Amino acid sequence: MTDLDIKPAVRMKIKDLNNLVRLVHFWAVRERTATILHFKKGNKHIMGTTTTIPAYYNLEGLPLFLYVELDKGPKGPFIKYKSDPEEQWDYASGTFDRKWLYIPLIELSEVPAFLRNV
Repeated sequence: MTDLDIKPAVRMKIKDLNNLVRLVHFWAVRERTATILHFKKGNKHIMGTTTTIPAYYNLEGLPLFLYVELDKGPKGPFIKYKSDPEEQWDYASGTFDRKWLYIPLIELSEVPAFLRNV
């Protein structure tokens, strides 16, 4: 991917990882792409997801990056989530227990141009 004239996504910092996981979980159950991107920037770990607000005013869409900044990186390649009987999530090494919904964590080798403002 080149850095031609790619404008950055609008950043929206989420309060914590609990809220980000809950958001991505509900996207997943509504048959939407549900992944969380991870990359390191300085001494912080950035975990987030992208979306677009379609037909935002006179634009074709407003790209958003919803993210959290963490001191430590993820402890596995998946996040498992369930909300019954109460909300719970944790990192997972695989997707073997069907009582959970699994969200893949995608490790980026470099930050794409549209996220360099994070």
